[in-house]
Amino acid sequence: MDHIFTDGIGSITVVNGNVRIELRQIVRDPANAGKLTSEPTSTLIMPLSSLKDATIKLANTMEKIQSDEKAKEQMDKQQDDDDALTNL
Repeated sequence: MDHIFTDGIGSITVVNGNVRIELRQIVRDPANAGKLTSEPTSTLIMPLSSLKDATIKLANTMEKIQSDEKAKEQMDKQQDDDDALTNL
C-alpha cells in the first residue's frame, strides 16, 4: 500500500463517473524563498458512487477531532498552514 502526504485539495472534477481529486503540497517558491506556494502532487480517483461514503467518513473524523481538546489545539496551531492553503 502506498501512502501519499497532502497539504490540501486543489480541483475536483467528475469525468465518466469518476471523481478526480487533485492533491496538493505546500512548497517554497523557487523564485522567492520567503513565499509559500502549492503544487499538485497526485490525483485521487474514485467512483462517483464512493464519494458520499468518503465524505461522510471525513465529516465523522472531523467531528471526533473537534470533540478531542488535544487534537483541537493541534489544529489551532496549524492556522498558518491553513492560511497558506486558502491562497491556493
